[in-house]
Amino acid sequence: MIDPPECSEEVRIVLAEIMTIVTHSTPWECIRPYIDDLVNICRALCMDPAGQVIIEGCQAMDGLAAIAGDQLMHFCVDMGRALFTPFSHRHAKVRMAGLKALYNVMTCGMWKTSADLMAAMIGFRDPNIVPIKDFYEPSTKLNYFALFVADRSTVCRELFYKTMGALMTKLPDKYDHEGRLYPYILSGLYDSNDGVRETCFEIIEEIGQIHEEENEEKLRETKQYAYANEWTLNGQIKDH
Repeated sequence: MIDPPECSEEVRIVLAEIMTIVTHSTPWECIRPYIDDLVNICRALCMDPAGQVIIEGCQAMDGLAAIAGDQLMHFCVDMGRALFTPFSHRHAKVRMAGLKALYNVMTCGMWKTSADLMAAMIGFRDPNIVPIKDFYEPSTKLNYFALFVADRSTVCRELFYKTMGALMTKLPDKYDHEGRLYPYILSGLYDSNDGVRETCFEIIEEIGQIHEEENEEKLRETKQYAYANEWTLNGQIKDH
């Protein structure tokens, strides 16, 4: 939003704070009839020129997504796209506000909508599907997650990897996103900060533990008989 209708930033901040209170304190049954308006207001706040308004808008959207859950399935992609503005903001605290809202927004969508949102966030486009418009006006895709890998703020990078870990361990359809998210977790193992590297290692350990628990029958013989998988070079590489 380059030219918002309300020119006063202070007024827009107060409006955003009111929205945060409404979405965090009002029972879902009371706000359900106004869901279209609430979603549009939250999206507008997240795309505001002012950083403080964006932060409040992200908190309002996070509260709305948390209370409504999958009843916002048809709004998931639009809400997620509104977070692109805080993701690319110059201030770290604004980028972090967008990350904090990402998880609850992702949980709103069932597989199809959340998969479409994930593809938009990583700039993925099916090579077999090219919009007709691109033949006349070429468009570009931006990988917002890649921007966080190279983020100049250590705190922001750590929050990004924790968010990726939450998406890979807690989302109901987490297995559908593993192939797209795991490369970013692996990138964190080569981060310049020791704390971030340790965080990513712990996330990978947690993912592995969950995988063992959910596939206990498949891994039972391997663990009991110490069978060496092929990828360990017949046991030359230690297999945990």
